[in-house]
Amino acid sequence: MKFIASKKLSDNSVMRSIIMGMLLSFILAMVLSMIAKGIDYGLTPKAWTTTVLGNEAEFIDPMSFNDLLLGIHTDLFGLIITFVLIASVYARMGRSRVMMISFLTLSLLSLLAYPIGMLFSPLLGSAGVILSLSAFILFHSLMIMGGLDSLIGLLRKKF
Repeated sequence: MKFIASKKLSDNSVMRSIIMGMLLSFILAMVLSMIAKGIDYGLTPKAWTTTVLGNEAEFIDPMSFNDLLLGIHTDLFGLIITFVLIASVYARMGRSRVMMISFLTLSLLSLLAYPIGMLFSPLLGSAGVILSLSAFILFHSLMIMGGLDSLIGLLRKKF
């Protein structure tokens, strides 16, 4: 709670170190999440579509809806926590209001589009999978950039 109440984070070196460690771990987690998803689903939109929807010509069964829901559920748990914590540090940085609102809105929309695209992929087909893939990459990229920006601000003692 001291992080929320204190005026300047640079005054408290212990809290600054803790938040820097948290940001580093979340940045690493976002990179590893992208690598893991690339291993599970593939690196191209065609590979994602084949994994989720299957391919009759290649005798690949589609992913069951239960497995799809379980994957989305476990992904969302970590991604929401990451979003809230990185967004709270980013909001404290003192960026312009337009930049902060744009970053948070785009991050939240991409976070919501990822599971929606996956859930509706049986109805939307490959368009739902590509929407999900695009939102996944956008969200992770935004969180990495926001985390790095906050980390650099902490290293420079900007807030």
